[in-house]
Amino acid sequence: MLTNFNLANIVYQQALANPGQVAVVFGNLHLTYGELALRADRLAQRLVHDPHWKIPINRLPRVGILASRNPAACVAVNSACWAGATYIPLGLKQPPDRIAAILQQCDFSALIVDDEGLKVMTHELRAHGPPILVHAHEADDQMHTDKTVDAPPLNAPCTIRSVDTAYIIFTSGTTGIPKGVMINAGSAHRYISKMTQLLQLKNDDRITETCELSFDLSVHNMFTTWTAGAQLHILPAAQAMNAVKFVQQAKITVWNSVPSIAGILRQLKALSVNCMPSLRLSIFGGDQLPLSTVTDWKKAAPNGSVVNLYGPTEATVFCMWQNNLDVSDVSPDRGIMCIGVPLPGNQACIVNSMGAQVPEGTPGELWIAGDQLSDGYVNAAELSLQQFPTVNGKRWYKTGDVATKDHQGRYHYLGRIDNQIKVLGHRVELEDIDAHLRKVTGSDLVGSVAWPIIEGMAVGVVSFVCGSQVDASLATQILKQQLPYYMLPSKIIELNTMPCNANGKVDRKALKALLEKGQEVS
Repeated sequence: MLTNFNLANIVYQQALANPGQVAVVFGNLHLTYGELALRADRLAQRLVHDPHWKIPINRLPRVGILASRNPAACVAVNSACWAGATYIPLGLKQPPDRIAAILQQCDFSALIVDDEGLKVMTHELRAHGPPILVHAHEADDQMHTDKTVDAPPLNAPCTIRSVDTAYIIFTSGTTGIPKGVMINAGSAHRYISKMTQLLQLKNDDRITETCELSFDLSVHNMFTTWTAGAQLHILPAAQAMNAVKFVQQAKITVWNSVPSIAGILRQLKALSVNCMPSLRLSIFGGDQLPLSTVTDWKKAAPNGSVVNLYGPTEATVFCMWQNNLDVSDVSPDRGIMCIGVPLPGNQACIVNSMGAQVPEGTPGELWIAGDQLSDGYVNAAELSLQQFPTVNGKRWYKTGDVATKDHQGRYHYLGRIDNQIKVLGHRVELEDIDAHLRKVTGSDLVGSVAWPIIEGMAVGVVSFVCGSQVDASLATQILKQQLPYYMLPSKIIELNTMPCNANGKVDRKALKALLEKGQEVS
């Protein structure tokens, strides 16, 4: 029976059993499980023995990670866990104001950075940050020092209970302030264990890492790979357009990514027939998966199957799946793949606006329950109770997604009941953008929409402002300091009148209709 739910135990156990097996590959750099564990352990000891290290009452210490997609980030995640802390990734592409907001919310005990992360830590951010600022490569320096000692012993990771928070992922919030989703160690372990088993990952697999730590797909990519004792091959962000060549050279067997990467490769006509014969499994999640993308991907990787994963961050990465996708799994009249059935240990239902379940085939809001649910949001007890209601003794999460269930028990995604969208795989609250837009422009009447939509996926945002003398260029420059690139409006359009619905709210459908008709200014 598992008694220590520390995620670092996954690498620790592999290091004890298979220290020479390769764990991480990044270009010409190969880290074995033994090396990854030793680096993580040494950096963890640096944290816990620092005189400024603090252990809060009633929760784990929190360690922020500001690192790019590289082995140092893998070391940082494991070292934070190893030290008995909750790890919280901070996106390098987040603007300083957003990073500062997260730093202020979390009361970090330490912050781990790599070379790129160190560049982001301005004097102003350091003032908001914790007293311990550690460079991830310090673990390398310590290992060089340890070379005078034969095989320095590994310290076991600190003991973590199943109810302790393993990590916190920050997502877009409706007030303009990011909200932190808390995932406990038990939920994380259950997800990682069941997915490793369901996908039949093996120790000879070569598996891709295609995203940053701040996207919770990274939790799936890293920890399922290491649970299987396989190799994690990190695709550098700059090489995303050459992903096919990456697969060929590394002989990748398992592909993980958001659908947009495959969609871009399709647009570039890079998915030629049988160009990726080594792939036995291709896993997509984080956004709608178009049938056209699946069709071309399967031609490019004819020796493997395709899996579609669905789930909000609040349900621990993914909570539903459709395995072995084919044309029969497409959602009617939508050209996208169904989101499938709940993973073992999860339940789903479709409800109406009153919270009552609706008949099969009727659209409604998708609710999720089961053993993967988040504990709620950081410093937001009221919001947590609102979004995680308990009905007849069962706790649910209200996804805000409109869906329907077919006669085969499969669920189909139909859109959002609110104004949350996915842009290039990133979850975005349109109200988040609007909140910043109001401050920048001084206008109360603003509205943002996903635009353009290519093959069912949003690839950008366009914003509208009702008011005179709005300097769109200046507003954009200010927003660049406040919003990540994927939330930044590609265009800010001034309107004389803002279309509103019967409830007096900005009519986003009408705004999108203006774009579709090419009537950008009225």
